[in-house]
Amino acid sequence: MKIGILTTGSKHEDERLVEASMALGHEADLLKVLKCSLRVSNDEPKIFYESQDISGKYDIIIPRINLPHTVYGLTILRQFQVMGVYTSDVSIALEIGRDKLRCKQFLMSQGIPVPTTGYGHSKNDFDTSIQAVGGPPLILKLVEGTEGTGVFLAKDEKEAKNILGSFKQFDARVIAQEFIEESSGSDIRAFVVGNKVVASMLRQSQDGDFRANVALGAHSFNVTLTDEERKIVLSAVKAIGINVAGVDVIRSKRGPLIIEINVAPDFGGEFGLETTTGVNVAKEIINFAVRSKERSIRRSRRLMSLKRWRGEGIHPLLPQRWQ
Repeated sequence: MKIGILTTGSKHEDERLVEASMALGHEADLLKVLKCSLRVSNDEPKIFYESQDISGKYDIIIPRINLPHTVYGLTILRQFQVMGVYTSDVSIALEIGRDKLRCKQFLMSQGIPVPTTGYGHSKNDFDTSIQAVGGPPLILKLVEGTEGTGVFLAKDEKEAKNILGSFKQFDARVIAQEFIEESSGSDIRAFVVGNKVVASMLRQSQDGDFRANVALGAHSFNVTLTDEERKIVLSAVKAIGINVAGVDVIRSKRGPLIIEINVAPDFGGEFGLETTTGVNVAKEIINFAVRSKERSIRRSRRLMSLKRWRGEGIHPLLPQRWQ
């Protein structure tokens, strides 16, 4: 298979996916989204990379689309989709996962437990948002943010309003979230590929920070999910239709809660998932993408065979659902 890794930047994880592809006997290229351009046309749509036509070059596209070029990256990914190229994830699932508030609304609609969240646009609604989550202490976070950036713990109402007011100056979208004290400084990252949790780790802050991001200095340890945690994690990715994701879970007094779903999750580094658990996450992703592509090819062949069969009049009563 010829695989394209569609990325917003050159990260260790992107290189790992290329290595895993080659180790499994496939070809792989890194495709940086800002070097891509496209032609939208009914008769001959195209995709270019560094001004060269790459339409039809790849069997599989694996998106690794992150900030700050999410919108452009998803535009390029959609072009691959409408041109019939298999993508390991679709643009709408990535778009939902990137928006923390929208993602929580999808999870809420499926009855998946999340921390209580408040949101408002007007300064007049600051009090409402703060009280909606039970008052201080509370978490304030950017709707679009990664690796713990743009996440704050407000210990009193004055601090919360100051943070909200500061972000309001830049018209940034910020949500308020209840503070789960018993899980402060720790969470679980469960990595899902397909409909399977392939690895999970406990992340623990080392300096008293309420955030447990490895990028901010947290250490990680191998952990086994409970049956309830595994069920909730898989229900969460199913709710937004994502195939490859890092799901962040906290253990609260009322049970596991989904904090967020990361749609371009890291898995490398000293305290990354591969090092901590010993699982070859890159290999899992490539194997999933290739198997899914092969299934889609078999489905297409069966469909064409059935259509030819019906067209030849061998079985004029072939059910419509088989066509």
